[in-house]
Amino acid sequence: MGNTKGWYKVRMKNKMHVLLVKGGYGSEREVSLKSADICAKTLRKANFKVTEFDIATMKIVDLVNIKADVCFNALHGDIGENGSLQGFLNLLKLPYTHSGVEASAIAMNKIHFKRIITNATENTTDPICFPETLKLTPEGKLHNKEFSDPYIIKPIKGGSSVGVKIIKDPIKESSLTLNYKELMAEIYVGSKELTVTVLKDKPLCVTEIEAQKNEAFYNYNAKYEKNGSLHRIPAKIPTNIYEQSMSWALKAHDIIGCKGISRSDFRYDHKNKQLYLLELNTQPGMTDTSLSPEQALYCGISFEEMVTTLIEEADYEC
Repeated sequence: MGNTKGWYKVRMKNKMHVLLVKGGYGSEREVSLKSADICAKTLRKANFKVTEFDIATMKIVDLVNIKADVCFNALHGDIGENGSLQGFLNLLKLPYTHSGVEASAIAMNKIHFKRIITNATENTTDPICFPETLKLTPEGKLHNKEFSDPYIIKPIKGGSSVGVKIIKDPIKESSLTLNYKELMAEIYVGSKELTVTVLKDKPLCVTEIEAQKNEAFYNYNAKYEKNGSLHRIPAKIPTNIYEQSMSWALKAHDIIGCKGISRSDFRYDHKNKQLYLLELNTQPGMTDTSLSPEQALYCGISFEEMVTTLIEEADYEC
């Protein structure tokens, strides 16, 4: 799909005016505000003029009237990641950070993302594998009534692990009804949680994540609470799996046409030596507990250098 044709790239200059869009609506608002606060302080320190705009509390006409050179997208979830804001900024011809309309919309829908990546790689020498999707009836039940292995329920759209639930005993919870238009079910795979950030078309490293505080998995609390999870950099996994994680993250980034930055999440089944891609995030968190800034720092890239790189990579679709 690519990510260069039909784009107008930002022209860097001294004391650029950055419109930083933040907040938004829904369950990921607080994460966005935390990311935005750190990014705004860092950009000002790097000699950018910054105007912060909370899209949930300010009028959209005011955004139109702000004469900025570039938009830094610090939103998470909903309109910040599904292509809506990106389309609006394209109309304004205002260069913006992170991915465009198409990549954002694809990555936001886990089912579409899985289908596109699978179709693009299934006949290659290294096809990308996903956990098996369990079919749901229109009544919200699993098609296979005899299914007894653990599985995971998650929203088709959304991030930060909001609404994710592990079903350890399907027989005991056989009466569970799912909204099949909003939720999906997958077989619960692997024992190791891994993640890879791609920055400016280069995979950084592989982090192994272990949830703390008796959390069942890397959920919202584990992601954003202090000491909520343990991050091992580099991940202690076989070399071939490490390299495969890096390769798959870059492939997924390129296939759907991401730009600037993305973060791909994986599960690794060490017994069967099988890696699984779970999803790709086009708006990785930028909080003080977030994985992408941590990976960048491990690779010798400061937070200031990372956000400046995102500004340099900003553009809009012509």
